[in-house]
Amino acid sequence: MKITGYQYGSCFGPYIQQFIEKKRSIGFVYEHEEWELKHFDQFCCEKGVSEPSLSRALVMEWGQLRENEYKTTSGSRFSVIRQFGLFLLSLGLEAYLPSNYSYRSKSKTHVLSDEEIISVFRGIDQRQPTHNNPSFRRLALEYRIILRLIYCCGLRISEARLLKKKDVDFESGTLRITQSKGYKDRLVYFASDMKQLLLQYHEKISSRYNCQAEWFFPGRYPDRPLPVVTIDMVFRNAWNQTPFAATCDKAPTVHSLRHTFVIKRMNLWMEQGVSLKEMLPYLSRYLGHASPNETFYYYHQVDSAFKIIRQQDKSSSSVIPEVIADEKE
Repeated sequence: MKITGYQYGSCFGPYIQQFIEKKRSIGFVYEHEEWELKHFDQFCCEKGVSEPSLSRALVMEWGQLRENEYKTTSGSRFSVIRQFGLFLLSLGLEAYLPSNYSYRSKSKTHVLSDEEIISVFRGIDQRQPTHNNPSFRRLALEYRIILRLIYCCGLRISEARLLKKKDVDFESGTLRITQSKGYKDRLVYFASDMKQLLLQYHEKISSRYNCQAEWFFPGRYPDRPLPVVTIDMVFRNAWNQTPFAATCDKAPTVHSLRHTFVIKRMNLWMEQGVSLKEMLPYLSRYLGHASPNETFYYYHQVDSAFKIIRQQDKSSSSVIPEVIADEKE
């Protein structure tokens, strides 16, 4: 299934379609990757590429770091094009495979304060549909709910957007997260107030908007879930409208909601005198981390944002890894 309404125009077009169909036939969702390859197709059209040969020059120009762009974004383009290159090689075509393209940012993620959370969600709630028709009004409602779910349950963005109706169990108050990072499944519990919010939302899109899609958060076209790019856009626009945006060095992203959830949970435990050492394995499983060691990443956020941790956690100096200074560009 290709992006609705898009016609591939470059010499790579037929191969991109075959590649995406192959990936989906073995179980990959491949939506963000399809979006990247659509733009690669447009890029090749603009460059007048006439032969389906993935040269080094073409790959490097496509993946180069762009203005106001993070290295991880550039790395994502390289990763997708490398997979496409492997597919072309399997067909006997020429393809350059980029290496050393993956970057990990060592800079601290923005942890939102209570005031920032209130302000950004006020902006999300006040967002008006771009068109006056039922589908766009439905989407405006969905953004309000999905971003709250991400924040209140500490979900990754795709864990929330790829939920299906069958994955939400109102009776037990759980979300069934399938095939998440590391291809692991898990159950995530949600609070009673979130349960009430999700129930009201579910009933509204079924009755008022007559949306019978399998997705809990269907996109503009109900047979597909909400796309990452539009969720990011809604959050970014709401943040930019807050009074905090003008003085913030590193703007938060949707993923910052997950970080903030973790930090606030740690802070609450410390205020209650609960041992982090005992609770971290449970928090790690809840977040879908491979081990508690992966959850330790959040400690450097705690160290800067919540002094109560350092005041009450007597063992923190022995378990918190040293923070590596940001690398210069």
